[in-house]
Amino acid sequence: MTARKRHPQAPRSQAFDEALTDGAAERFSVGGVEWVRLAEDWHGLPRGLVRVAGRVVPDYPHIARIFALGAGMRANIDGPCHVEEKIDGYNVRIFPAGNRTAAVTRSGRPCPFTMDRLPDLVPDGALERVFDHMPDAVVCAEIAGPGNPYMDTASPRGGDDVRLFAFDLLRLDGGAFAPLPERDRVLQAAGVPQAPRLGVYGPDDLPALIDCVRRLDREGAEGIVLKPAGDGLRVKYVCPGINVTDAASEAAMELELPGEFYTQRLVRLVMALRELGERDRIAELGERFGRELAVGFDRALTEVERSGELARRYTVRLRSAESVDALLEHLNRGSRTIRAVEEDRHHDGQHWVLTFRKVFRRSTSRLASLRGGDPVFD
Repeated sequence: MTARKRHPQAPRSQAFDEALTDGAAERFSVGGVEWVRLAEDWHGLPRGLVRVAGRVVPDYPHIARIFALGAGMRANIDGPCHVEEKIDGYNVRIFPAGNRTAAVTRSGRPCPFTMDRLPDLVPDGALERVFDHMPDAVVCAEIAGPGNPYMDTASPRGGDDVRLFAFDLLRLDGGAFAPLPERDRVLQAAGVPQAPRLGVYGPDDLPALIDCVRRLDREGAEGIVLKPAGDGLRVKYVCPGINVTDAASEAAMELELPGEFYTQRLVRLVMALRELGERDRIAELGERFGRELAVGFDRALTEVERSGELARRYTVRLRSAESVDALLEHLNRGSRTIRAVEEDRHHDGQHWVLTFRKVFRRSTSRLASLRGGDPVFD
C-alpha cells in the first residue's frame, strides 16, 4: 500500500505554485482568502489537496478494506485497536480560513452546503473551542442523512435531515492524524458530535466484535473502522446488509459503473454472512441483491422512456438564499456528466427548502443509444 493511500499528504507550500505552473491546480478566492486546489493527481500528490491562506490542508487518505474480519485483524493489526462505527455519508474537512470556518469535500472544493449548515450541525461555539485549543486543527467528519445533496442512501444515523459525526483530527501543514486520545479529549471538551465509539478490541475479542457487527447490521449501519492507537494500518469492514443498499442505490447506473462495483459487493455480502454465522441469510439477501439490480434498472429504462432523461431528485435545507445559489453552482461546476436543475425553492420559516434533480447525462445518453438499437461490440 502506497504512503499516499495510507497517510495524509501535506506537501510543502511551494508545490502548489509548481502545480499551478503545470496546469494541474486552480487558484480562486473565497471570502477574500486565496485558495489553490490540486485539480488532478500530480507528482504523487492526490487531487483534492488545497492550500488556503498559505496553509496546506492535508487530504483524508484512503482506508484499506478487509473482507475477513478475524483474519484481517490478525494480519494487519498488532495489539488492541479502537473500533468506531463507519457512518455512511459524505466526507468533509473543516478548518479555520481567515475570519471564517471553511469546509471542503474529498475533491478539495469548498462545500457551500456544509458551510451553510454548520450552525445547525454543531453546538454554538463548538468549532471555535476546537480551534482555540488547536489553532491548526482540521476536523474530519462525515455528514449523513436524507437531506444531503450528494448521496441517495440515507444513513439511519442521520435522522430526517442531516447530522455531523467527527471522527479524526488533522493539522494544517501536517501529514499525520492527531493521536486518538488527543482527538477524543479535544472534540469531547468542545462538544463536537463524534462517530460512535464501539470500544477497544483485539484479535482475542473477535466474538464480542462480531456481536457488535451483527447489531450494527440489524440497525442498518454501514460498518466499522479499526484504528490502532499508533501509526499502524487503519482498516474498514462493512456489514452485509449495506451491500444490498448499495445495489439498490446504484442499480440505475449499471451502464456507468464498472462491473466490479457490483461483484465486490456480492463477495463482501457472502463473506460477511459466513463470518457472522448467518449463512442462512445468504439466499434471502442474495435474492434481494439481484432483484434490486433488475428492478432498479427497469425503473431507469422507464424513466428515460417517460421523460427522456435519467435523473434523481433531492430535497435539502439551507439557511440562506445565497447558499442555495452557491450549492447549485457547486454541483454544476464539479462534474461534466451530471447537471443539477432547480425545481422548487421556498422558505419554511427556518430554512430555504430546495428541491432539485440531478440529470445523469452519460447514463441518459447510453440508455437512449441502446433503446435506439445502436450496436455494441463486446
